[in-house]
Amino acid sequence: MELKEYLTEAGVSPFGAWFEELDPQAAARVTVALARMENGNLVNAKGVGAGVMECRIDAGPGYRIYFGRDGDTLIILLAGGTKRRQQKDNRGGAVVLGRVQKTEEGFMIMALTRSFKDSVQARAKRDATFRRALLQEGVECLLQGDTETGKAVLRDYINATLGFERLARASGISSKSLMRMFGPDGNPQASNLFAVIARLQEAEKVELEVRAAKARG
Repeated sequence: MELKEYLTEAGVSPFGAWFEELDPQAAARVTVALARMENGNLVNAKGVGAGVMECRIDAGPGYRIYFGRDGDTLIILLAGGTKRRQQKDNRGGAVVLGRVQKTEEGFMIMALTRSFKDSVQARAKRDATFRRALLQEGVECLLQGDTETGKAVLRDYINATLGFERLARASGISSKSLMRMFGPDGNPQASNLFAVIARLQEAEKVELEVRAAKARG
């Protein structure tokens, strides 16, 4: 699925403004949740009325994402909120969705939108703490066996930081091979994957550690 943020007539993204206000770790976990949605995993989503859907996020004080859908190809991110503000956020999402013209085939987007990946890249470029949290979350997804989400998160991280050409020079793996590795159909060898993660840690000047912890949920 393609993830887009609704923009007001003034060019403001209500969802993007909420995303920018999140602390870095929560923002990274929201990014992970949206990567799962991008891959078609909507297990935590439900309808809340007026065409608005809500997705619960395992981060912060019961964070929620509000969105509309156009079939199986497009998600329009409308707003974000918390469990405490749930009713108000639902109404806000419905108001925003009301500005999107409905057709029998789905949602015909009459307003401006932008890619959520643009918001991720912009924040990663300016916020080192978010950037490191994003790298950590991507690696954790891989270790937990959520390979598709891990690849998607690390792909966004690479695009926002080194880029595939610089990573290719640092790792000795061609940029085309790297893009295939982290693409939707990629099946990277463990040796190549660990080599890439090592280079990313060097570039970020961090060392990720594996620690035993109680499973979430």
